[in-house]
Amino acid sequence: MMPYSLIFKIEVLRYVEKVGSVAKAAHKFRMHPSTIYSWKYIGIKEFQNRAGTVVLPPPVAENNSQKLEKRLHFLEKENAVLREATKLYLSY
Repeated sequence: MMPYSLIFKIEVLRYVEKVGSVAKAAHKFRMHPSTIYSWKYIGIKEFQNRAGTVVLPPPVAENNSQKLEKRLHFLEKENAVLREATKLYLSY
């Protein structure tokens, strides 16, 4: 089995930070969770040092709050429609 590259390890650890779940990362990257836990124990900064580069954190999406607001608005509309449908259904 070929060893994983340092860049790949950094990518996996960033994904773990993003989603907050080693299990989800293990499923996405098709690897055993214990491998990721061992990398997490070593730490992303150590892998960056070993790679000889300091990988900057991914840019924070400025419009993340806008996406969340759109999603919230959509869900509120959906709930209103479902409430109306329930009222109509129960009135018969």
